[in-house]
Amino acid sequence: MSRLFTAIAIGVAMLGQAPAADISVLLVDGQNNHKWQQTTPLIKATLESTGMFEVDVATSPAKGEDMSAFQPVFADYDVVVSNYNGQPWSKATSDAFESYVKGGGGFVSVHAADNSFPKWQAYNAMIGLGGWGGRTEKDGPYVRWKEGKFTRDDTKGRGGSHGKRHPFEVIVRNTEHPITSGIPTSWM
Repeated sequence: MSRLFTAIAIGVAMLGQAPAADISVLLVDGQNNHKWQQTTPLIKATLESTGMFEVDVATSPAKGEDMSAFQPVFADYDVVVSNYNGQPWSKATSDAFESYVKGGGGFVSVHAADNSFPKWQAYNAMIGLGGWGGRTEKDGPYVRWKEGKFTRDDTKGRGGSHGKRHPFEVIVRNTEHPITSGIPTSWM
């Protein structure tokens, strides 16, 4: 996890300084198979330390509790950062989130948050690639970099896995995209 937050910190730091915290962020948490009680404060602090972001946190009810009262007002924010991987939201909350994103609201899925909501088609379209949560090859392929190009792996079986932790080189494949502008082309 520390590598994830180091990468976030580097990326945010490279954005430069804004004159004021004028980007409003809603950080959603409350359920996750990872330690959201530890990671949410780190994400919040990392974003706020840039001076660019004002961050509020919306914490869902605990797993197994009634989710109907969990209705963040997504429209009040420029971007929603999800650190959530848990039970489905209510229809009202899901519909509000879909409308928010369709209307141009920003969305960032942090690590295991892309495991959420495997049966919610709109969410799966928002995250692009996701795994776990009962997903299989029917939910989309593994996408791998092989021999200098992206390849699709439609092998039958579970959707989502990773090997043991090990050092690996991060390589930026598209240096022209605004999100990669100004960052190193590779790092460990």
